[in-house]
Amino acid sequence: MHIDALWSVLRDKQQYLLQLKRELTVDVFLGYRSNSDTAGIEIPYQSPEIFLKLQVPFGLSIIIT
Repeated sequence: MHIDALWSVLRDKQQYLLQLKRELTVDVFLGYRSNSDTAGIEIPYQSPEIFLKLQVPFGLSIIIT
């Protein structure tokens, strides 16, 4: 849900962000926190479009406390 919300805001700025990448680092980073050692995540197949279109890696931090 958060990936899709972010992409809906940035989609129209895709060319600008790609232009920024010529001189700067553009990162999209996700985090997930849980207190269960059996927790997990599911990412709908459409959601990684932001990483493909911006040509950036998918970074995910998983913290179990």
